[in-house]
Amino acid sequence: MKGIILDFSIQTNSGIISGEDQRRYTFIGSEWKEVFNPQRGLIIDFDLDTNGQVIGVYKALNNSISSTSHIMTNTEKSEEDYNLFDWFIKCLKNYANFNGRARRKEFWFFYLALVICNIFAMVLDAILETEVIFYGIVTLATIIPFLAVSTRRLHDIGKSGWWYLISLTIIGIILLIIWWAKEGEAFSNPYGDIAK
Repeated sequence: MKGIILDFSIQTNSGIISGEDQRRYTFIGSEWKEVFNPQRGLIIDFDLDTNGQVIGVYKALNNSISSTSHIMTNTEKSEEDYNLFDWFIKCLKNYANFNGRARRKEFWFFYLALVICNIFAMVLDAILETEVIFYGIVTLATIIPFLAVSTRRLHDIGKSGWWYLISLTIIGIILLIIWWAKEGEAFSNPYGDIAK
């Protein structure tokens, strides 16, 4: 069956396909049979097993889909075209995903958006004289995504997420900032494929 890749996440090693039968299917990275990573908007051929699970996903030899060509205009943009808001939403969608890797851009854009949200919450608290209610809500809502993206960032440089615990010391915070700013490993590591 023909289809188009709507999304693929290196961190979760899974993706979504829109088939020519107008249904959506999820697939895992091990079913991708090409030498390059799956990309949004790529037209593919795939099969289904007896349970309706996607197997054997290949790049289509014929780059046209008759009944699903309208889908190509609705696909999401690639990570190269992401802005601050897109990176923030990506991390929120991976709310409690501590597996995989996160590149520097994903981590630092999320952190910047988090700082902006916290400043906005503090200003709102000051205007409404509500002590720290809005700031507390923002902090509670974003603490798990921040821990998750921090862990994935450490995975990108080949370190266990448990290293985040050194943030309990002053020296540890400095070391974490250095690690978060470090270029990720340019090869697959035990935590996943390259996050670029």
